[in-house]
Formats: sequence, C-alpha cells, structure tokens
Amino acid sequence: MKDGEVRDFGRRDKIGYMFGDFGNDFTFIFASSFLMVFYTKVLGISGGMVGTLFLVARFVDAFTDVTMGRIVDAAPPARDGKFRCWIRRMCGPVALSSFLMYQTAMAQASMPWKIVYMYVTYLLWGSIFYTSINIPYGSMASAITTEASERTALSTSRSIGATLAGLVIGIVTPLFLYTT
Repeated sequence: MKDGEVRDFGRRDKIGYMFGDFGNDFTFIFASSFLMVFYTKVLGISGGMVGTLFLVARFVDAFTDVTMGRIVDAAPPARDGKFRCWIRRMCGPVALSSFLMYQTAMAQASMPWKIVYMYVTYLLWGSIFYTSINIPYGSMASAITTEASERTALSTSRSIGATLAGLVIGIVTPLFLYTT
C-alpha cells in the first residue's frame, strides 16, 4: 500500500477489535468477579471496607473518564493515530497494577497497610490505567471507519470479545480456584 492509501474495512478489523476487547475486558471481568473475594478471604479486609473502596473508585472514575476523554480529544495524532498510542503506552502499567492487586504477601501486613495497598493498587489499576486504555479503545471505532454499518460491526465484534472474556473467566477461573 502506498502512503496515504487506506485499506478496505474487513474481517481483519472486526477480529482485531474483538480480540482487543477480549484482552481489555479480561482483567476487568476478573477483578469484577473475584477481587472482592480476594480482598475479604485472602487479605482479611472487611466487606464494608472493600465496598467503600469500590464506591470511592466510581466517584474517582466520574472524573478520570471525562479527563481521559478530553486528553485524547485534545492530543495531536501520533505516528499511529490518536488512540493506539495510549493503548500501547498504558498496557504495561495496567498489567503491572493488575498483578500487584493480587499480592498474597500483603496478607501478613497490618490492616492499615492492607487498606492503603488495596486503595492505591485498585485506584491506579481501574481509575487511572484501565481508564487510559478503555476510553481510547472505545473511541477508536470512529477512527477505523466512518461508515455507520461498519461501526456497528465493530461494536458487535467488541461485544463478542467481551462475552468470550467473560466465558473464559466464568468457566476456567472457578475450576482453577475451587479445585486447587
């Protein structure tokens, strides 16, 4: 393809967008399904304290989601576009913070340290790093195609990716957790 040419929209775009959301939702669905159990059963933090964290995080998200949207809108396009650069920059931090949320070594720490650790890692993961991937990723469909029917196909592919991630988490994880 020559410079300036755009290839036709097709199956490759849909499959790529589907697997992008599979990866994006994999950590989110895992945290949504099992993080409360980890915090209460492994770290021994009360359910009320964990619920408070989740409530606080939703308030923080109200600001970080809008802020990330504004940052992406205002940013000049990079070599690989306005959206992909954020996904590439933040995939490492979101993976690292996701890993840090589940540290069993924290079970030996004092309760105040556990709570501070829980707040810091969860807010970094969800309200900062996950947001900095999810907002650009959701916005990327508008840059992939201008055709409404193709955007609908991308949205459908994204939903399929999220459903597949939910199936893997919902089926494989309990088999592993409750048999080992």
